[in-house]
Amino acid sequence: MLLLILSILSMTLVAFVLGIGIHMADAQNSSSNISSSSSSLTINGIECNVNEQFLFHIHAHLDVFVNGQLMYIPPQIGIIPEECIYWLHTHDGSGTIHIESPVKSDFTLGQFFDLWKKKMNNPQIFDNIFNNKDMPQIYTNGNKLPSGTNYKDVKLHAHDEIALIYGTPPDNIPSRYDFPQGL
Repeated sequence: MLLLILSILSMTLVAFVLGIGIHMADAQNSSSNISSSSSSLTINGIECNVNEQFLFHIHAHLDVFVNGQLMYIPPQIGIIPEECIYWLHTHDGSGTIHIESPVKSDFTLGQFFDLWKKKMNNPQIFDNIFNNKDMPQIYTNGNKLPSGTNYKDVKLHAHDEIALIYGTPPDNIPSRYDFPQGL
């Protein structure tokens, strides 16, 4: 009887170990397939994968003001429906930037803007507002960053409220954003 129990435990352990090995090989093959199939869609180091990636998962909020007026940040930036989703993207028009990546990294506002520009039908309008001649005032969580800071270099951290101000500032500079529960 004891021999039978030991035999069953031994077979269970072998099956378990083999299962882990097969699962790890599948995960490696799956991730290498995703990387190679998405490399042609990579923009500024940000890949577009078939599925959302959750190893590094944070959210930041962006407000852009042009001459005191809040600019609309469209939904679906960084999302190609039925094809793939970039590690930086928006789902709705709230200004919430979703950072969902298979690697922990310092992602920047410049990377997000490169994805946003790619979505536009007429990127020349984007270039006229966000050109290097007129650098915006930049605020993170209500604190003004030093003059001369390039908005493209601003790192996206969990629950940051980032405000870019071109021209006349708004009456109130946002210092925080109330993220929905779970974000």
